[in-house]
Amino acid sequence: MPIMTRMRDSMPVILFTLLIVFVLTFIFDWGMGYLGLRGPGGAEDIGKVNGKAISYREFADVLRNYAESQKQQTGKEPTEDDLKMVRDQIWQSIVSQRLMTEEASRLGIKVTDQEIVDWVRGDNPPEDLRRNFVDSAGQFRRDVYDQFLSNPNQFLRDPEGSDANYGSKWLAEYETSLRQRRLQEKLQSVVLASVGVTEGEVQRRFADQSQRLSAMVAFVDAGTAVRDSDVTLTDADLRAYYDDNLESYKVSASRTLKYVVFPIAPTAADSTARIDEMNDLARKAREGGDFIDLAAMYSDKRDSGAYYKHGELAGGLEGEVFAARPGDIVGPLQDNNALHLFKVLDTRKSANDYIRVSHILFRLEGDTVAVKELAQRVAREAKGSADFGALARQHSKDPGNAGKGGDLGWFSKGRMVPEFEKAAFGARVGEVVGPVRTAFGLHIIKVTGRDARELKLVSVKIPIEASAQTRNDLLDRSRDFAFNSRETDLPREAEQLGMKVQETAITENGGAIPGLGVDEAINRWAFSERVGSVSEPFLVQNAYAVFAVTDAKEAGVRPFDELKESLRPLALRSKKLERATAIAADLRSKLGPADSVSRVTEFNPSVTITRTGEFSLSGGIPLAGRDPAFIGAVSALQVGQISPAVKGTRGAYLIQLLSRTEIDSVTYSSQSDMLRTRLLQEKRNRYLADWTESLRKNAEIEDKRDLFYR
Repeated sequence: MPIMTRMRDSMPVILFTLLIVFVLTFIFDWGMGYLGLRGPGGAEDIGKVNGKAISYREFADVLRNYAESQKQQTGKEPTEDDLKMVRDQIWQSIVSQRLMTEEASRLGIKVTDQEIVDWVRGDNPPEDLRRNFVDSAGQFRRDVYDQFLSNPNQFLRDPEGSDANYGSKWLAEYETSLRQRRLQEKLQSVVLASVGVTEGEVQRRFADQSQRLSAMVAFVDAGTAVRDSDVTLTDADLRAYYDDNLESYKVSASRTLKYVVFPIAPTAADSTARIDEMNDLARKAREGGDFIDLAAMYSDKRDSGAYYKHGELAGGLEGEVFAARPGDIVGPLQDNNALHLFKVLDTRKSANDYIRVSHILFRLEGDTVAVKELAQRVAREAKGSADFGALARQHSKDPGNAGKGGDLGWFSKGRMVPEFEKAAFGARVGEVVGPVRTAFGLHIIKVTGRDARELKLVSVKIPIEASAQTRNDLLDRSRDFAFNSRETDLPREAEQLGMKVQETAITENGGAIPGLGVDEAINRWAFSERVGSVSEPFLVQNAYAVFAVTDAKEAGVRPFDELKESLRPLALRSKKLERATAIAADLRSKLGPADSVSRVTEFNPSVTITRTGEFSLSGGIPLAGRDPAFIGAVSALQVGQISPAVKGTRGAYLIQLLSRTEIDSVTYSSQSDMLRTRLLQEKRNRYLADWTESLRKNAEIEDKRDLFYR
């Protein structure tokens, strides 16, 4: 019965796993804060796609399923940041799904009941379902699989025990997901039907990667061949340059925001509560309670113990834990923002020896004689009665541990450079050796511990974090601040409370918010409000933030008059490139069919002649790098032929192709199928991304999530 047991254990999360796969498929393959309800004011829709509503219930059900699945798999509730990220993923998925379904309907694409039956009952059933019917030998148990399809209620029982038809209902929901998956596959097949790869494209890709070329290049450097004084710039030239490069001067709509942050941090009462909780656990354990059972009660995750080596525990915990004996309860100990309690179950000899070492590093820079003398003097002091930690803090040039008295922690052989390792493992505990020279400098080394044990530990970790009450109180404070800021203004209200006001500028379309990262909700709010508006609190990076719009600029093109002076060097460079290209064209006209390109130096000695050596078109090219103009010109040449003048990014080229290796037909035959597959996938991905973006761009999408969530 192991298969049936596995089915009962794993099936409740299969459907949601399939949903997440479906979400990610739409978000990635198709190019594409928390649970607290703010109060939608009676609204039932969380958004619309082309006029068709997305209900809050539909959205919330998926989010709730995620939270339940996350808890079942990890034993922990998802964090507010997790939920915030998932809400965005779910929204993108639902919007994409709606658009795909509409497009499938427009194209007359359907999925019949028989298709689903044939898929599930056929020789190759869905893999996510099939893998639950594999025995310990890895064999698919078709007989058990068929039993499940015939009577899913026998395999899947309602976790709450109230629905006898739970399995049948689950299978019906799974069928709906399969139908959506097959619809997506059929739609993708139709959309990509016209995307193909020609033999010529495959040959060009192979040639670009495998052929080796060499060339001789005459380069007319626009920066040196044409003097600034040789070029006259008029206002008309500046205007022409501006008009030709308008795309470079487009600006997105932007908003300037001022904001105040309310960090979410545990209060003294929160810390005390966690300490009391851990002390209570420690008391019960020391009074004889089963530590493993107690650990499961307090951490929601059963831990039967694991062996730990030196260096695998945080530095603040290791000393006390490894000083204990089997049976000892160690703690509570605090490290960073968490409390820890351990029970030592057993000890065993490790395969490796471990030592703990402190060192003082002297870098051999500047006056190395003086450095060596100082190292010798400090070594004598360290070997005497001086405090090694104090010497390390005073003299060591290792920024990573000088402030910790030079402590490097525990390590085994193979972790340090050979010279250091040999000296350290050759010393006794308490012994100081050195100076020892390595590639890093001179080291004075003190061995502070040596051990060859591993400890089997059961542990409980209780984070010291803000309680729900603390979060609610802070949210109320931030809401009061927002309300009062609307009555006065945000900077003045912050000044009265002694709070820091920060400022940031954001651009439209979900751009990153400097200092806060990407937050679509804040972006949507900022671009839907006018100057002077003050937001409700937003959850940002474990804090609440209240924003005010202080400036608004709409999308457009920066005006010519504003850019005029900054255009001058760019326009000058453009005209110099044109002049350099004209010089190169004149030189080309003087060369005969049998001439070498190097002959141009007879007409203009300032021109640089360079041999590139061998290169491939898919790699960097000496002198030209990845200049597309150079690549296009040289790829079109026959051996011995000289190109016309080619305007590049820094000047103009005359290129003479010296050699081109032949295509290896045997290698091409062996690699062409792989290249064709890769090219086809690249073209399909680009086409799908463009097609999907076009669907979204032409759709009417109304996002009202901010009425429900912050």
